[in-house]
Amino acid sequence: MLARLRDPVQRHRVEEEIQGAWAPGEPDRITISGSMSGPLKQFSGKTLTVVAGELHLSPAAALVELVLRDRVQAFREFGSEEDLVLALVQPWIAIGTDSGAPAVDGPLSTGWPHPREFGTTARILGRYVREQQLLTLEEAVRKMTSLPAQRLGVPDLGVIRPGALADLVVLDPARVIDTATFQRPASYPLGFDLVVVGGQIVLDHGVRTDARPGGPLLRPGTGGQN
Repeated sequence: MLARLRDPVQRHRVEEEIQGAWAPGEPDRITISGSMSGPLKQFSGKTLTVVAGELHLSPAAALVELVLRDRVQAFREFGSEEDLVLALVQPWIAIGTDSGAPAVDGPLSTGWPHPREFGTTARILGRYVREQQLLTLEEAVRKMTSLPAQRLGVPDLGVIRPGALADLVVLDPARVIDTATFQRPASYPLGFDLVVVGGQIVLDHGVRTDARPGGPLLRPGTGGQN
């Protein structure tokens, strides 16, 4: 594939097909997050439109150029706000993210994360619960805790009762909001004051402690422990 892209004739054809398939404003919705081996770090957090300007190429040609330089990684804004709202209010819809658990420092601070890795739950609680009042706070919490735990077959998660895992979050509904953006994704949300994992405090008055009690959560019957 890369050999074909290095052929000027084939490359020009690919660039034309990319350009023809794009809707208006498409390059503005694509944000470069980096590359597999690192040489594209200078473009991290920039839209394809900005990168194209820096390379003095069209957006389609800039995209091909990035692919040729390394295995480029990018985020694309897509979807419909109306569809998202419709899904959120359905009682059977759980809320989660397929992202990892990055940090602003330490070994988990590498790369250019998607904003949802830092702000998914805070965005729901701040924007859709407090500001738009699409969900009650209680229903939003259920969708983030006990409902997904039930779906995964881990009944001791997401609930407060004797014998359940001692994981708790204390937040201020009036302040909670996400702060991560595509340009500044590694930014913690506001409004979370206390986090307890396995009975140990890991966030105290919004400040991380040295406690690291977390671990993998395995479904019952997989040979491990929760």
